[in-house]
Amino acid sequence: MTLKDKIKKNEGFENHIYKDTRGFATIGYGFLVSSLTKDELTLNGGKVEPMSREAAEQILDLKIKKLCAQVFEVFDWLRDKPQNIQDVVIEMCYQMGVAKVKNFVTTLQHIRVGEYRAAYENGMKSLWAKQTPNRAQRVLNGLFK
Repeated sequence: MTLKDKIKKNEGFENHIYKDTRGFATIGYGFLVSSLTKDELTLNGGKVEPMSREAAEQILDLKIKKLCAQVFEVFDWLRDKPQNIQDVVIEMCYQMGVAKVKNFVTTLQHIRVGEYRAAYENGMKSLWAKQTPNRAQRVLNGLFK
């Protein structure tokens, strides 16, 4: 399964604005309305809603491209890891943002040195895993594929 497919499965699709689990206005594949950029909105005819699935797919592609560039800039060591390991960190960043994932110091250090079981166990002790346990488990299981 590709990174895009994993994100789509975990986020689901909504063509209208809804409140996410933290109360933020969200649309498409988990896009925070407040974070949609002009170039992304242009793909949906310049409007937020309704959002077509086709536009959401294009926006997701663009968001993943931007996010990957940011992730590899912040975690430059990640470039040398296998794709499944990269996908775990990128998907964490998609859900929580790079700034929050940077706070996963111990988990990231375990990933960096190839201690994937320890990274999994540490990640599952986090607030993220307490708030979204099923998703955290699915994402972190990617360390073992």
